Amino acid sequence: MTYKLCYLEMNLDHVTEYVNHSSLVTEDNVCLGRRVCRGKHWSSKWRDNIDHASTETPKRRVDGTVIGYVSEDGLVGENSGRHYNQVQANESSWCVVEWDNGKRSVYPIGAQGIYALAYRRV
Repeated sequence: MTYKLCYLEMNLDHVTEYVNHSSLVTEDNVCLGRRVCRGKHWSSKWRDNIDHASTETPKRRVDGTVIGYVSEDGLVGENSGRHYNQVQANESSWCVVEWDNGKRSVYPIGAQGIYALAYRRV
């Protein structure tokens, strides 16, 4: 089974299900400015949250901040700089994150049953 997620064409075989005790980001609870990390489902293809300055193996993952999402009224907040993404197309259940390394990307928050983000515990 293959889905087009974000700007990547990916196979669900690449999605790993993590045990995450944080609250998943969903359409119902998405909020600008909240801190996030990878959620229940994460693809090995998503690499925008890697700390490239890290000397650890594997490289450390950074947290991010929700800067945009699609509501019933369209885009709330900001979009990523990608040429095409689901937020730009006003597709529901997608969220824009700016990672602490400065990169921005779009992630599913319920699209096709995939929850890529979780709120970071305070």
